[in-house]
Amino acid sequence: MRSVRQSPGFTLIELLVVIAIIAVLVGILLPALGGARATARAAVCLSQVRSLGMAHRLYADDHKGAYVDAGLAHGGVADLPNSWPVLLADYTEGGLAIRSPVDRSAYWSVREGGAFEGLTLAEALEHVRRGQTRGLGELARWTSYGLNNYTTRSVSPSPQQTYDADRKIDRPYATVHWLMMTFGQTEASASFARTDHVHAEDWGSAPGGQVPARASLESQINAHGGGPGDWTARATYGYLDGHAAVEAFDRVYESFQKNRFDPTVAQ
Repeated sequence: MRSVRQSPGFTLIELLVVIAIIAVLVGILLPALGGARATARAAVCLSQVRSLGMAHRLYADDHKGAYVDAGLAHGGVADLPNSWPVLLADYTEGGLAIRSPVDRSAYWSVREGGAFEGLTLAEALEHVRRGQTRGLGELARWTSYGLNNYTTRSVSPSPQQTYDADRKIDRPYATVHWLMMTFGQTEASASFARTDHVHAEDWGSAPGGQVPARASLESQINAHGGGPGDWTARATYGYLDGHAAVEAFDRVYESFQKNRFDPTVAQ
């Protein structure tokens, strides 16, 4: 009679040890993978803002150094043909890349994966081409990015504070032009989720420690990390000289007297 040998198997303890080792490895790797994804999304966002800067430079060269303007009211149609997404539409090949990969706003049109019934940018462009710019109803979110209103004509802080052309800017390398618009996650910030600019001159009116929270009602200052009320919250900013960077809020805004939005104090 041949002896029958049984193949050695795993004991329960050995299985538990293997499972524990796998769990530890997963716990180590998941944060690293999450960090890599966040870094990749920030890189895409940065590339999009740089592309906006390049398109804007082409526009300014065609208009004697004049800058694009803001044209979207807070949730409604103000001056549709004058809004910068419309003005820059013909200055990029393949269309503007204006939706950040971190943008979770519910105000995108339902036709673009959002939850809001409103006019998309593509639909608006078609209306503009047909000369139909009245009675269009509400707009959905068009873009993750907006203009620093100091560099606009129609929504500048005052007629004396309009810096809407190259000749009016002393330090373009230090002056923010593009920033990330709020996702509109609170009732107080909802109206800015569907416009194309901020009102940076109002931020300094908040008490010192509350300036980031005030700014976050208009701009998603923590799009790439941090809390909406943190000075160290990070987002993407584009400058008038064309460069862009992911920076902490305290790098672009310290006080009403020292910030990178008002060209007279930008450094």
